[in-house]
Amino acid sequence: MKKRVFITGASSGIGLLACRKLCARGHEVWGTARTRAGLPVIERFHPIVLDLNDERSVELAYRQALAEAGHFDVLVNNAGAGSFGPFEAFSNDEFTAQLQTLLSGPAQLIRLALPGMRARSSGVIVNVSSTAGELALPFMLPYSLSKAALSAMAQGLNLELAHTGVRVIDLRPSEFATPFHTSTRRVGAALANTYSPNLERAWSAIGRHMDQAPNPKKVADALVAIVEGTITRPIVRVGNFFQSRLAPYLSRRTPHAWVLWGIRLYYGLTVR
Repeated sequence: MKKRVFITGASSGIGLLACRKLCARGHEVWGTARTRAGLPVIERFHPIVLDLNDERSVELAYRQALAEAGHFDVLVNNAGAGSFGPFEAFSNDEFTAQLQTLLSGPAQLIRLALPGMRARSSGVIVNVSSTAGELALPFMLPYSLSKAALSAMAQGLNLELAHTGVRVIDLRPSEFATPFHTSTRRVGAALANTYSPNLERAWSAIGRHMDQAPNPKKVADALVAIVEGTITRPIVRVGNFFQSRLAPYLSRRTPHAWVLWGIRLYYGLTVR
């Protein structure tokens, strides 16, 4: 059965790959970005301008897409953005903007989508969280806590919606070779010396890991499988064996002090 899909973050990376694959397989896709530029011009793709940091934009964009589609079978909260720097360097506005993009905006879309899905007793919501919600990224605390909250939201919603026929899937990619690192905004330049050398070591390590990471096609393939119903489990981890399987497994079964030691080692951080 061909599905009608609403997906955020469709202009680059995983979102763009997923849109191309879904449209090629006959699904109708309404994909969003902050501007029209970058959104693909392909058959069965419907471009939608949406700014997750603007509540009115989110509502108007979703309702516009819904009026065109009639209903949505799948909502994919995929859009993401990162900011890197010491937590104390984040202003209230910068911190709130990260949470709005990664958490509050997706939550608003879920609230908009649920009435229609419940009425049909059918629907799938996909929260693209991250293994960074299980194992925090150094100097990217707002990103990690938002992703952890997305995972918690998926679990809580599955409990609330157990009687409705609506399912929520928590898709947790590890690091993939996308433009995410190069587009990550840096904050807190004034504190660079205070957090030296760990600040630059962490930045370099994240970039190096992403350069060596697998092709994001694997995540796009997982999204297609979720849309088409061949993957139905509530938590879906995608990535290399160490990041997506072994590290999360060990973090749940070893003392927390060991987990912190392992993360520091992975990113080359020094300890006093």
